[in-house]
Amino acid sequence: MKPRGFTLVEVLVALAILALSIGTALRATSAAMTNTEGNKDRIMARWVGRNELARLQTALALPPPGKSMGEATQANVGFSWESTIESTPNPNFNKVDIKVRRQNSDQVLASIQGYVVGSR
Repeated sequence: MKPRGFTLVEVLVALAILALSIGTALRATSAAMTNTEGNKDRIMARWVGRNELARLQTALALPPPGKSMGEATQANVGFSWESTIESTPNPNFNKVDIKVRRQNSDQVLASIQGYVVGSR
């Protein structure tokens, strides 16, 4: 006589495999969502840093060496930036290093480097 279905052991093994697969898929989805939020913050932080560098590069005067800080908002998210301006051997150029963090955070999300030109 031929058996007409699955045994209880076969059904339990299939359910165990299904449960493991669903658990793994949920963990992967959760990790992807967390990673997406982090990427969004890093992209917006780069925009903040590039905007500040562009502001310095389009200023009429060469900014003096030193540090300055400020705040900016992208997509209703607050960021704080700190720029360090250093002299170079060429007196018409200054090096700029901008670090951007989310407000009230110590983690640097973006670091932008560039140069500003003084004589236009």
